[in-house]
Amino acid sequence: MKKISIQLLGTLLFSLVFFAGCLKDEDRVPVPAGFMTFVNAFTSPEGLYYQIDGRTLNAGYAPIMFRGYSTASLYVGNRNLRAMSASQNKTIVDSTITVRDSTAYSSFVYGTPAQPKFAMTQDKVIDNLGDKTAFRFFNLANGVSEVSLFIGDSSTPAFADRPVETGASAVQHQTFVAKESGSFRLEVRDADGNKIAERDSYNFTRGYYYSILLIGTKEDNSMPLYIGVIPH
Repeated sequence: MKKISIQLLGTLLFSLVFFAGCLKDEDRVPVPAGFMTFVNAFTSPEGLYYQIDGRTLNAGYAPIMFRGYSTASLYVGNRNLRAMSASQNKTIVDSTITVRDSTAYSSFVYGTPAQPKFAMTQDKVIDNLGDKTAFRFFNLANGVSEVSLFIGDSSTPAFADRPVETGASAVQHQTFVAKESGSFRLEVRDADGNKIAERDSYNFTRGYYYSILLIGTKEDNSMPLYIGVIPH
């Protein structure tokens, strides 16, 4: 299968969504756009609606549930991003974001109803990724302190001793790290080396990009700690 970079994928999807009729009208000029992955790591059973400048993005107006994600193309410039509870009675996130042309981003809503959190990253490709796979890790969980991600039996310094993300630290950790591709078990350990979450073997395709997330709440049976994998 031919591999498509994050940025090219965003541009391609934008052309499919907004310019399906361009071939019939040679005078049309594509409008500059960026691309966003919306990740719901917010520990609420309601799910979230997302709006950009008051326009709801959810496909079919269905909420994005906890552990879910979706994608959309966005016009460039300063945009108002809102994440709302599925009942639309409460705004969880209300932030102004800047979207640049041909640039891919990810947004993460996490935390709890009592303390919602938001982070946004820029998703940059790795030069000469070749047959390897690109990884990055975010600690978006509740009730934990520093954690380390193990991919297979190996640890990676960039994924070790990671406290719960802030908006600033997520930007610091947005860079992808190239590692071997293949099928690996995932495990997250706390500062004492105790396993707090695991996921059975996941096949990471060569040449592709993945965000690995620790989400959920420690010692919560309804929304326990979970290792999410977001392909880009």
